[in-house]
Amino acid sequence: MNQKFKYLLRSASRFFSPAICTNCGGRNVAIADQKYIVTRLYECKECFLKFRHPSDDKKFNEDFYQEDYSQEDGITTDLPTNEELRNLISGDFANSPKNVKGIVELWQSLFADLSSIKAVDYGCSWGYMSYQFKERGISVQSFEISKPRANYGNKHLGLNIKSDVRELTPDNDLVYSSHVIEHVPSITDMIAEGKKLLKKDGLFIAESPNGSEGFRKKDPSGFHQGWGLVHPNYLSDSFYQHTFKNNPFLITSTPFDFKEIKQWDGRSQVTHRTDGGQLMVIAKPNSIL
Repeated sequence: MNQKFKYLLRSASRFFSPAICTNCGGRNVAIADQKYIVTRLYECKECFLKFRHPSDDKKFNEDFYQEDYSQEDGITTDLPTNEELRNLISGDFANSPKNVKGIVELWQSLFADLSSIKAVDYGCSWGYMSYQFKERGISVQSFEISKPRANYGNKHLGLNIKSDVRELTPDNDLVYSSHVIEHVPSITDMIAEGKKLLKKDGLFIAESPNGSEGFRKKDPSGFHQGWGLVHPNYLSDSFYQHTFKNNPFLITSTPFDFKEIKQWDGRSQVTHRTDGGQLMVIAKPNSIL
C-alpha cells in the first residue's frame, strides 16, 4: 500500500476528529483549503498557523520519518550509492540541488566571519549540507530524527549526526533548518529547542514552503500544492510575526535578496515581500525587544 493511499485512508478515518491547532492548542480555527475531500487545511485564529487536518501525533511522526518519508529530488532522502557519493564529493556537490553555495551566501550576509561561528544543522537528513559546511571551515553540529540517514552520514561522511536533540551542545550562533519546520509535530517544541541551543543574540533561521496570503494571491495553484501528506504545517508571515512578536526578526521569501538581509540591523522587526514560493524567517528568540 503506497504512502498516498495510506494517508487518504488515515485522513478519512479521522475526518470527524476535533480540529485543534497543533501549535498552540487553540480551537478557534477556520478552513483555509481542502484536498481529496477528506483532508483540510485549517488556520488557527489565535497563533495563525495553517495546519493539516487530520494531524499526526509525535509517535506517528517519529516512526514515519525513520524510513517511510521520501522526496523525489533524488538526494534529500535517498541514500546515494558509493559511486554516487564519490561523484558528489569530488564535484563539491556542484550539480546537486543541495549545494550550499546559496546558504553560505545567506550566512555571509549575517556574519562577518563564518569560520568563527558555531552552527546547528537542524534536520540534516544524511548530512550532505553539514559535510559541505565543515569543508568550508564552519563549526557545525548536526541533528536528524531518522536514524538510518544519520547513521549513513556518520559512516560515509565522517560526521557526528545526533538523533537526540538533547545531545547537542548549547551556546551556538545559529540554528539553521532547511525545509524541516513544515514537517515537525510541534513547532513550539522545535523553537524551544532552538532557543536552548542559541546564544543570547543567536539566530534561528527556518526555510519552508510559503503559506502566506501574499503567495496565495500570486500563485493559487502553487499555494494549494504546498501542503499535504509530508507538509502538515504551512508557515506564513502572520504566524512568524505572532510567534516572534517580542523578538527581532526578518521575514522574506524567494528570491532572497541578500543585500536586504545584510541591511537588517538585527534589532528591529522587518517583513519584506512574502509572495515567493519559499518563506524564510530569521529571528533572535533569546533577544527581547
